[in-house]
Amino acid sequence: MNAWRKLKRAWRDEMNAADRTRVVFGFSFPLGAFLHFGWLGVHGLLYHGAAPAWAVTFWYSLCAVDFVVAWLMLTHPRIGIALGCAVMAFSLWVNWSFFPTFQLHFNYVLIGLTSFGVALAACAPWMWMRARWRWV
Repeated sequence: MNAWRKLKRAWRDEMNAADRTRVVFGFSFPLGAFLHFGWLGVHGLLYHGAAPAWAVTFWYSLCAVDFVVAWLMLTHPRIGIALGCAVMAFSLWVNWSFFPTFQLHFNYVLIGLTSFGVALAACAPWMWMRARWRWV
């Protein structure tokens, strides 16, 4: 059976609210990576603005990890939730601590990143306890 068809059927018939929330969070991680790639397409592959030069490596590494988190959130719920929370905590710490451009003016990227991290952290205990569906 087609994987998307299986996901659609599971969404309708097998998943509870915690499972659906976890799937949305799971698909949001690669969405963030794709948005970052789009940003790089506009500004250049090595763009880092006022951030330190190592920011490029950090962001590319984070994009690679985003796909791993997404896969784990769908196939191994608890490992995925824990890794997703850890990645977001680390990402927010680095972005708020080391990139001064985020701190100097109203920044939609950091507001979105922070909102996503807070929402994930707030939902994590509930998803941990209630999510049971796995994409196998």
